[in-house]
Amino acid sequence: MANQTIVKIIEQLINKVWFTRKAWIHAEKRLLRNEYHTQLLMVFYSGYATCLSVILLVFDPNSSDKKIIDTGLAVLSIILLSLSLYLNSKAFKDRAARFKVGYHDLQHIENNLSSLVAEPDKSDLTTVYSELAESYNNCLRDVENHDELDDLSNRISARSGLTSRKPTHIDVLRYYWWRCWRFAALTFFYLAPAAAVIWFFTK
Repeated sequence: MANQTIVKIIEQLINKVWFTRKAWIHAEKRLLRNEYHTQLLMVFYSGYATCLSVILLVFDPNSSDKKIIDTGLAVLSIILLSLSLYLNSKAFKDRAARFKVGYHDLQHIENNLSSLVAEPDKSDLTTVYSELAESYNNCLRDVENHDELDDLSNRISARSGLTSRKPTHIDVLRYYWWRCWRFAALTFFYLAPAAAVIWFFTK
């Protein structure tokens, strides 16, 4: 009877470890996507500013247009400098690497917990469980908190096989609202330079 109780507790911990591990996998993917897009946008905007500067050396616009262009280039340079300092402080790649190490450690813990469930008559069941629970707590302390949307992303992608914590309609709505907002923001930042050029020549 006592072993059945501890087995149920172990299964609950397996559930927690699984959700945490999957959320960390999604967190790693999110951070790597952020790294990719921010680096690409930095290169894109730097190249845009450089090309525009070279064009202005060859073609001399009228004084009113030149004033707008020079002001825009100065503002863009300041924004790029500020963004580069900010993005370096975010350290997306390093944080993604910590999540990767973390979810591999959680996989090891989950496998060991599953082995305990498969052998419920082991004499040291409680001791081994306590050690694995402590290892899980250590992992949580060593890795930053994942974003709520990482957990939500996991639960929505795995919802057909979930037996607990199934996403609600509100959860699904929040998730797709975030996806749409992110897509719209990226689209805006990628198209803004072209839109600025089109606006300048059609104004």
